[in-house]
Amino acid sequence: LKVYYELERILSDITGFYKTTLQPSAGSQGEMVGLLLMQSYHRSKKINNKKYIIIPETAHGTNPASVIMSGYEVKQVKSNDRGRVDIDHLFEIVDEEVAGMMLTQPNTLGLFEDEIEKICEIIHNVDGLMYMDGANLNALVGIVKPANMGFDIMHINVHKTFSTPHGGGGPGAGPVAVNEKLSDFLPGPMIECEKGRY
Repeated sequence: LKVYYELERILSDITGFYKTTLQPSAGSQGEMVGLLLMQSYHRSKKINNKKYIIIPETAHGTNPASVIMSGYEVKQVKSNDRGRVDIDHLFEIVDEEVAGMMLTQPNTLGLFEDEIEKICEIIHNVDGLMYMDGANLNALVGIVKPANMGFDIMHINVHKTFSTPHGGGGPGAGPVAVNEKLSDFLPGPMIECEKGRY
């Protein structure tokens, strides 16, 4: 329990998030958990009109699959001539029915979304949530914390980030980290430490 607890705290610290669950066994499961967290958040606020998740056309193939499996529909945002999210097109497709956006940072082309604060603002303005696909987290570790960019949720491909290269075989894992407003929706049980007891 101590190892689990300390790993959760380390991952939260690295990403800047409030709490982490180790339960998902792969990045794809982490995506599913993240999208179900979005649902739980909106339902808790009695918001029932959210039906779309925005994903970039450069997204990992698991992103649209996870969106559909979670009961949402996909809205695809175009890339601009720099290979990043087209902000003008994002403005066009965002409305009150958008539950959130899934975004890989850096994206699948290896490019950093350098207008990330603007993207987060657009999504948050309709009470949407920003989900970071952590597939490329190894490019950020020790440089910047995803929570500080404006993300609300992310899964962490711990194998790809800290040990085995993508496609290297072996076990996967996909812990999910969230900010404080989503922490109560994480799957239980959660390990706590009180006076040295776990």
